[in-house]
Amino acid sequence: MEYVEPEHAENLPGLRLALTAGMPAPYSMSARGILDIKGVRYTPVAQVGAGANETLVMWTKHRNAPIALYEDEAPRAGWLEILLLAERLGSGDSLLPADQGLRMQMIGWIHELIGEGGWVWHMRILMLGLGGPEHAAAASSKNPMFKQYGYSEEEQAKARLSAIRCMEGFSAFAKAQLASSAYLIGDKLSALDIYWLYFSQIMQTLSEDACPMPGMLRKSYDLASAACGVVIPELIEQRDWVLANHPRLPMSF
Repeated sequence: MEYVEPEHAENLPGLRLALTAGMPAPYSMSARGILDIKGVRYTPVAQVGAGANETLVMWTKHRNAPIALYEDEAPRAGWLEILLLAERLGSGDSLLPADQGLRMQMIGWIHELIGEGGWVWHMRILMLGLGGPEHAAAASSKNPMFKQYGYSEEEQAKARLSAIRCMEGFSAFAKAQLASSAYLIGDKLSALDIYWLYFSQIMQTLSEDACPMPGMLRKSYDLASAACGVVIPELIEQRDWVLANHPRLPMSF
């Protein structure tokens, strides 16, 4: 992708989308997937993973990606805010189920997986400590994620148990759903399928051909999944099926 630097993007018209550049960061990739499926055009803006991103912060008040900035509206950094913006600006089938009960179920599971205090939150705490206490102590002064996620050895142990419990619950839900449908909610593609496609790599990475990534990131994912190996085969098979059958979902970065 051709990224625009934050200092050049602020005054551009339309939708600007700050994305982690140079790696398949799942929060950024899933935001792109949502917008691409809905046919929403945007200008990609570079964000540096785990960096200070001073210029981006001055503009948006946010350091992490993704951040969606549409015209002169307030920045949107939450997954649900970005999803609702895509629904508003985009076209085609909705990624939110029409049925209220299914819609609430979908939103609830996405939050459990990728929201604050959810599965990914705990997996990140776990990954921060994979190099051992000495590495974590040295890295914490350079990487703001240690402070953001409240890392400590005690929190790392708690995070592993919380991540396992969440994935066990999601696996049980998915196994029952996938017995009668190719999708995780209802009978057509929803936002839950898209978010799972990208975040599932934390549990089992795609091949290098399907999704090239820096070696250290792949190693971190592999080590984290080994520590919390509770994902069921049905969820990985469904992830691969969605990727094969919905070619508009991006895998390049």
